[in-house]
Amino acid sequence: MIPRFVVMALSLSLLAPLSVAQTQWNLVTPEEDGRDSAAPHVPGPSDLPAPPVIELLRPDISKPIRNPVTIEVQFSSGSGPPVDMGTVNATYGWLGINITSRLLEHAAMRPDSLSAENVNLPLGDHKVTLSVANTAGKKASRTFQFSVVR
Repeated sequence: MIPRFVVMALSLSLLAPLSVAQTQWNLVTPEEDGRDSAAPHVPGPSDLPAPPVIELLRPDISKPIRNPVTIEVQFSSGSGPPVDMGTVNATYGWLGINITSRLLEHAAMRPDSLSAENVNLPLGDHKVTLSVANTAGKKASRTFQFSVVR
């Protein structure tokens, strides 16, 4: 038989949340709301422009690729300001080796894309990270992992 005090304690603990949930309370007081409304409004993360979007059009890295390869990347502003193509940056591998100048030396640049033909990559697994910013300075980066086979 369960002692009576245990049954009463369990009954009270089950009822306690119901009484707390029924009592209204203010998360923010009217005074706090007034002070906040009067304060200078500094833009928060949701008020800032959206970062650019980076999309790899070619090659299809969902499967192994073969040399030589054409790289085609599309940059779009999304809902933010225009992309600043002067901020394109490319790094290679886990060490983040800067390959930007080599890529841009051989790539055709457009206001919203770049493409490079006849690119030769070593056999094996690779990781390339591309980044770009918009004219408001909001930066985006995207990492692409792929394998090169014979």
